[in-house]
Amino acid sequence: MRVVEAGGEQVLVLRHRGKLYAVSNICTHEYAELANGLVVDGTITCPVHLSRFRLETGEVLNPPATKNLQTYKIHVLEGDIFVET
Repeated sequence: MRVVEAGGEQVLVLRHRGKLYAVSNICTHEYAELANGLVVDGTITCPVHLSRFRLETGEVLNPPATKNLQTYKIHVLEGDIFVET
């Protein structure tokens, strides 16, 4: 996992099961960095209040968060990763 700045936002870029994902690094419930969260079965869990989000779509899967997580498109060019904002 690596946090980068893209378009003025903190974006978490990670590889899970061979696929790259880019999502907002900040939980939608309350300020918490998802880079400190647990990634399991295509989801990431917030380390503070345990809201869980689907990496593919940003869909919130359980409370207390009610707002989906922002996701970003990724482009890989000659081994470099680019986040589209």
